[in-house]
Amino acid sequence: MDKVLIIGYGKLGSHLYYALKKTRRFKFKIVKNSPSKPNTSVVNNANIIFICTQDSKIKNAVKKLTAGQYLLKNKFICHTSGSLTSLELEKLSKKGAYIGSFHPVQTFEKKTGKDSGRFKDIYIAVEGNPKAVKKGFQIARLIKSKPFEISKDNKIYHHICCVIASNFLSVLMRQIEKIGTRKIRINGFKKLSFFSIYKPLASQTLNNIAAGGAVKSLSGPVERNDLNTIIQHIKAINKHNDLLQVYHLMGIETVKVALEKKTLKPLEADKILKTFYKYRETSKLV
Repeated sequence: MDKVLIIGYGKLGSHLYYALKKTRRFKFKIVKNSPSKPNTSVVNNANIIFICTQDSKIKNAVKKLTAGQYLLKNKFICHTSGSLTSLELEKLSKKGAYIGSFHPVQTFEKKTGKDSGRFKDIYIAVEGNPKAVKKGFQIARLIKSKPFEISKDNKIYHHICCVIASNFLSVLMRQIEKIGTRKIRINGFKKLSFFSIYKPLASQTLNNIAAGGAVKSLSGPVERNDLNTIIQHIKAINKHNDLLQVYHLMGIETVKVALEKKTLKPLEADKILKTFYKYRETSKLV
């Protein structure tokens, strides 16, 4: 039976815990807060470590794991970030760990206290060391998910698709709420194979909107003030004028909804907006 350590028991971490627990194939230890160093025996006894913190805190988690006298050789260690790759864990690889990233193409708008079924039939993007990828595929299948391997170079584009499918969808639905439209024309897709990766994410976001409204359902880099990820997105699509226009427009509207949700402070919103306009002025949008 695999012994799992989950570092970061927030929105994603709690849902992952219950999905893994349901399989009855794992034993658990959880680091809910952020101690100076995780307990040595807890780390050493785990053969699987999930870092489920916010993107900005992954480096700190790695720093703590490398600073201690931990036995990391042959452990499977991955983070769950959508935009960052396994390179964030490179220092752990040097200590003998098999590193990877394990990104569920799903939205987690709040913590859970039970199995939510959010991992069933969703796709999980896996990349990293070959042994880490193999282990990631095994775990994904155990929790009834559909793993697929993605290259490091393409992962940022994958995350942009996730943001559009979920975060931007919340913002779009907010516009519908404002207008008060009751009829929506739905266009089908002839080729479903690509869209099927993001459909569970979009569907869950729609379920969240139906249950709690568009504002409460908003998640993603703008809502959590993740400026670095926003800049990565813009740089990645800067040469694609049509996509950049959509991202720029929807990004500004997302800031407005995040302010409505009150998870983004006015000063944080101002920095994000200045970033959007800065790149707009240096792109083909002008």
